[in-house]
Amino acid sequence: MGLPINLIPIRAVVLAAGVSSRMGKFKPLLPIDGKPMLEIVLTKVLSFPFQEVMAVVGYKAKELKEAINFEDDRFNWITNEQFIEGLSSSIKAAIGFGNNETSGVLVFLGDQPLLRPSTIDQILQVIIEKELAQSKCIVQPTYNGIPGHPVFISASMIPYLKTITGDQGAKPIFKFADQHIYVPIDDEWTILDVDMKHDYQNIVNHSM
Repeated sequence: MGLPINLIPIRAVVLAAGVSSRMGKFKPLLPIDGKPMLEIVLTKVLSFPFQEVMAVVGYKAKELKEAINFEDDRFNWITNEQFIEGLSSSIKAAIGFGNNETSGVLVFLGDQPLLRPSTIDQILQVIIEKELAQSKCIVQPTYNGIPGHPVFISASMIPYLKTITGDQGAKPIFKFADQHIYVPIDDEWTILDVDMKHDYQNIVNHSM
């Protein structure tokens, strides 16, 4: 079963609001093949028919908006003024924006530029084929048994997101799900992100 031609009622959220403290340089603007890392991630996400695509930014938000431009009506920048509070604040900023007619949110990390499109496709197939939107459900890819991103959070789980705090992201609400579906995927980039300089060099080497 291929992806439907019409837009999928899922909100894709790309998290990129942090200060990149461990890297020492601002990750979203680090170049990969001559383009900012965040632009590569967003281009990949926008290639899928999501109803909405949001990039949540905070630190150096103005620089990012000036450096990256998409002429796509589905795309919006969300500025998280509380970005210092961690991932949870960015997720809450995203769910507080836009329309609520969605089957759920698919949360991406802005520092996973080599995530394969086939991984996104596989996650979407599970969501669509199992008709998970109406249930309290989490869908998450795994690589060698390790959970990764992107993570799907169904619409009925969204109210729980309003309670999260700190830098754990959405993990604390997973226990409220009726189903937590793990999708084994042969894509190491679901669990690898860019935190340190050697991570970035690894990404650059693989993108050549």
